[in-house]
Amino acid sequence: REDVYSYEYEDGPGPDLKNLTFDLKNGSKTPWNSKIIDVLLEEIQKRCNEEKWPFQRSEAYFREILQDRYKRLRTIWTATQPKVTAKGILETPIEVEKRLITKKDETLKVTRQTMHRRNVCPQSPDNFTWRWLQRLIRTLGEGGMSSEESDVENDIETVLRVKNMTWR
Repeated sequence: REDVYSYEYEDGPGPDLKNLTFDLKNGSKTPWNSKIIDVLLEEIQKRCNEEKWPFQRSEAYFREILQDRYKRLRTIWTATQPKVTAKGILETPIEVEKRLITKKDETLKVTRQTMHRRNVCPQSPDNFTWRWLQRLIRTLGEGGMSSEESDVENDIETVLRVKNMTWR
């Protein structure tokens, strides 16, 4: 767009504060998108102070969230763009819609299959393994070791390794 180009390479006015629009063709680090993220960040911090949010977060925290949201928005926008078909022409809006619906249906099918497997086989060996690991983590606690092992903290133990030699 012309206004993005004029802001980045000339002395353009920048994003319209009443109608913020990301430049989705480029990443979040471009001057245009950085300016929009800065404006949104200022608005979040202003609301945080005005509404006295119970948890104060750093500017870097909110910036990371905004950049992550931008990346997700850009991923979705990129997926909705027409692709070149096997015939070498761009997809029509109907073909784009079909492609997106097909992709979503495939994702939902895989999710349903996974949930079905998990619900049908609660006694599968994998579940036993995960339960055992959870018990182990609870037993070891936050320090990462059981109470029985804590008395040998500074003792040095010699470990002997047996090496099998095929020529003997």
